[in-house]
Amino acid sequence: MLAGGKALGKGEREDALMYLPRKGVVEYRRGQVIFDEEQPSNGIHLIVRGRVKVAIPVQNDAPTIIDIFSTDDFFGESGILGLPRRGERAVALETSSLMSWTTAEIEEQIERQPKLGLALIQVLVGRCIDFEERLQSFALEKTPERVARSLLRFAERLGVREEDGSLRIPPMTHQVLSEYVGTSREIVTFQMNRLRQLGCLRYSRRAINIYPDAIQEQLRNDQQREESDFAWQQAGGMKPE
Repeated sequence: MLAGGKALGKGEREDALMYLPRKGVVEYRRGQVIFDEEQPSNGIHLIVRGRVKVAIPVQNDAPTIIDIFSTDDFFGESGILGLPRRGERAVALETSSLMSWTTAEIEEQIERQPKLGLALIQVLVGRCIDFEERLQSFALEKTPERVARSLLRFAERLGVREEDGSLRIPPMTHQVLSEYVGTSREIVTFQMNRLRQLGCLRYSRRAINIYPDAIQEQLRNDQQREESDFAWQQAGGMKPE
C-alpha cells in the first residue's frame, strides 16, 4: 500500500516521507470531494489527519471502494501517470487535513533524492500485492468471508489495542463497508450483527472493536462447514441435521 512512515515498516524499506519537502496543509470537510473524474489527482496526497475513501464510480450502482486511507497514508498516486481522465474519486470520510505534491514536484525531488523513487516503488509493489489478495477474496470467497477479512484488514491497518484484546478502529458505516466488500448494505448489516452475536466484534457510533482471534476461528469453522457440505453433496448424501 502506498503509505507513509506508519505503513512502510522499518529497516528493510525506505520511508518516502523522509525525502519529501513539507508543504502547506489543506482542510477538507466530511463528504467533500478531493478529486474525481472531472478534476483528477495531479500528484500524491498525504493524510495528516482524518480518513479518506478512494472509489471507482459504477453507473447505476454503488461505487466500489478501492481503499480507505488514514493518518500518514498516501493516496492518489495514479495522478503521477498524467492520464487526462481517470475513474477514481476521493472523498473525505471525516474532517481531514492533507499535504499534497504535484507530479512535477515528485519528479524534481526524485532527481535530488533518488531513494524517494525507490521508496515509492516499494510501496506501490506492496499495494499491488494487497490488491491481488483482495481480488482472490472476491473471486473465491463468499460475502460472509469477505466481510470478515475486510474487518481483519482494517484492524491490522487502523486498529489500536484495547485491554480486552480487541483492536479498536474508527466508526465505519455499513454503507461504506458494503462499497468496500462489493455487496449491499443490508447484507453487511446482517453479517455485522452475526459477527457481533458470535462475539467477534462490538460496535457503536464511536468505534468498532474487533477480536481478530475470534474472527479467524469463525472463518475456519465456516470453511470446515463448507468443505463438509461439499463432501456430502459429492457423495450424493444428505446433509445431517
